[in-house]
Amino acid sequence: MKTDLFNGYFWYQNKLFNDLPPDFFPSEYKPETYTSILKELNGCFRLIVEGNDFLIAAVDRVRSLPLFFYQKGKDLFIDPDAFELKKLLNNPELDNLIFTEFLLTAHCCQNDTLYPEIKQLEAGQFLIWHKSEARLELRDYYIYQHLFEPIENPIEAMDEMHQHIIQRLIDSAHNRTLVIPLSGGYDSRNIAYMLKRADYKNVICFTYGKPYDGDCSTSRKVAKFLNFPWIMVENTRPMWYEAFHSEEMLQYFRFGTNLSSSFHVQDWLAVKILKEKELIPSDAIFVPGHSGGALQGQYLPLIFENRDKMTSKELIQTILRQFYHLWEYPMEKLYSLFSDRIGSYLTIPDTVLTEIATSIYDEWAWRQWESKFIVNSVRVYEFFNYEWRIPLWDNEFMEFWQRIPFSQRTHRQLLKQYLQKYQPIPVPAYHDYSFTRRIKNKYARITVGNIMTLGYGRFLDYKDRDAYLNTKIASLLVPELHYPEFINPELPILKAQINAIQALIYIKELVSGNLDNITLSKQF
Repeated sequence: MKTDLFNGYFWYQNKLFNDLPPDFFPSEYKPETYTSILKELNGCFRLIVEGNDFLIAAVDRVRSLPLFFYQKGKDLFIDPDAFELKKLLNNPELDNLIFTEFLLTAHCCQNDTLYPEIKQLEAGQFLIWHKSEARLELRDYYIYQHLFEPIENPIEAMDEMHQHIIQRLIDSAHNRTLVIPLSGGYDSRNIAYMLKRADYKNVICFTYGKPYDGDCSTSRKVAKFLNFPWIMVENTRPMWYEAFHSEEMLQYFRFGTNLSSSFHVQDWLAVKILKEKELIPSDAIFVPGHSGGALQGQYLPLIFENRDKMTSKELIQTILRQFYHLWEYPMEKLYSLFSDRIGSYLTIPDTVLTEIATSIYDEWAWRQWESKFIVNSVRVYEFFNYEWRIPLWDNEFMEFWQRIPFSQRTHRQLLKQYLQKYQPIPVPAYHDYSFTRRIKNKYARITVGNIMTLGYGRFLDYKDRDAYLNTKIASLLVPELHYPEFINPELPILKAQINAIQALIYIKELVSGNLDNITLSKQF
């Protein structure tokens, strides 16, 4: 047996592996054995292992390093780069339903990509290719579902869990510099605080945007309290416009999307500046704080509160409302398009207890939005040749929150109790602008759109005020492509959601063929 591909790292039986040993998996394929081994791997990885009569391919529990496959007759093609598989196709066409879903969510759901012939492995999943039979089999080795096994003394247990995941982070870093994108929220400060408690010295915190924003101010205060170096990377509209329209950005579109996720560029410019100005070591490791809030209950919709049960339709509509929201579209039309797709995937009974409904909701959030868009943002660090770690997707972190009941996750109640006891940072988490600023921003959005939001400088030249205010969605559309009815060509760009615009731009570059001939050498 030989290892055809391995990227990443993992812990297995308390030992760190940066490579896959040749005999790690048994030479005879047994589904239960492979499932058991994969379930124990704690880290970020993708692998392809070939046996005498079979081949397996797997990704980790959050699809942090994706894999794509294409079956043609008796042949199976697998590649970390979906564009390489696209080269095997003859003028492929977009799948209409998946294309619609992509525009509403900024990623493709389930095993699909924008092209029906090319599929992707989902988080916690592996495939088996039976060579002699030319038969493909997909299996789940892990699914994020709540276990309803309460933890005794959960606050103390949480602190112990945090210490374990931070120690694994430290052990994998080998004393290299850990760079934390420190926001004003809870998750990144959790990582920074635990590194301070562990007395890890090589830490740099940074933030980006406008120096006077509340988020940046909070970040600076937290770093100062922890006595960690802090870097403010200022971003302006002209800087963003130049960067977004560069050849380097087009290369990133090709690198970071894989026909299945819209590009994530929120911290792209900041990382580029950190690298070019040599503000961090070349072998630094980025440690973002996502996605602790997702597991802790930060995004649980209010519909789940104060009720014992809900219908399948209500749950599917909740998922649609939360994740299929980039464009305004009547719920009855959304439900008509996607209810069968979501319902059959999640196998939701007609009526479901609310506690179970929240588990089903979290399962969808984990495997779709979090893994395919949020976690996929680590492509930014890879693009600039940096490694990364995501400790808040450590197995122990996930398994802890799987056992916390809904009542303790709403509004992140349990986390806030923990922070008061174990992380007493005298800097409140940043939530929003002041009331006066929010009123002004709301008025601006109603009248001219998101003119106050810095990120829109990516798309339009702020110095041309008339074009900035009035350029319409029509300028982003491909004439020969049929778009769903919710895409309004006459809507000014400033009045559309930023991820909706980026999804349209990606489709335009993809369909035009601008991404097909870009050669990449970057690899995690």
